[in-house]
Amino acid sequence: MGLKAVFFDLDDTLYTSFQACDAYAYERLAAWAEDEFGVSGAAFADAYRTNRHRLGRQQPGMPPVHDRVLFAQGALERMGLNAIRYARKAHRVYWDAVISQMELRPGVTALLDDLKQAGVRTAVCTDMLADIQMEKLEYLGLADRITYLVSSEEAGMDKPGAPIFWLALAKCGCLPGEAVMVGDNFRHDVQGATDVGIGGVWLNWTHLPRPEDSRAYTEVHDFEQAADYIRTLL
Repeated sequence: MGLKAVFFDLDDTLYTSFQACDAYAYERLAAWAEDEFGVSGAAFADAYRTNRHRLGRQQPGMPPVHDRVLFAQGALERMGLNAIRYARKAHRVYWDAVISQMELRPGVTALLDDLKQAGVRTAVCTDMLADIQMEKLEYLGLADRITYLVSSEEAGMDKPGAPIFWLALAKCGCLPGEAVMVGDNFRHDVQGATDVGIGGVWLNWTHLPRPEDSRAYTEVHDFEQAADYIRTLL
């Protein structure tokens, strides 16, 4: 079967690096809390982080674990501050900081243009809420180059759960053997995709040790290598 669709993770795959963006966002949250309330910025950032981890424990693999409004709500409540008035403001401070630091990986635009020219559909399959991922794609200049967004919020479960991959296949109108998935997280992106029969491309840009796994997949170390491999499938 020929290649009909390519699925991409977004964070740490189409841009780098989410960890650095996240660290900067915590700095901006701390400064915001100090300016807004006159409280310790470090204490607010710690409360925000604590609530983030709490949600992760309580709802593992579920989309609310990505909701920065909920993180901020819990942090503000812990500190005796008005969560209803300020949680959305904190959410905006966080994401404005993250987005300001994003840098598109070399080779992304060229590959997406080549895939569109070849009639191959594309989807971003991401463990995140839809609205912020749409905003990121617009900021990165990819909104008109990606055919579909498939978020775990829409699918109801994070990767490596199968629903997000089946939904992407349905949107693109193809069978598992007609698609490949590119992502930096081996468990979420490669194992999740190959579990349902989609080809896996592991963007191992941090040069992690190769996992002990018998499944077939392709390993690359930068996005341009991934792009070169995908072009061989056209």
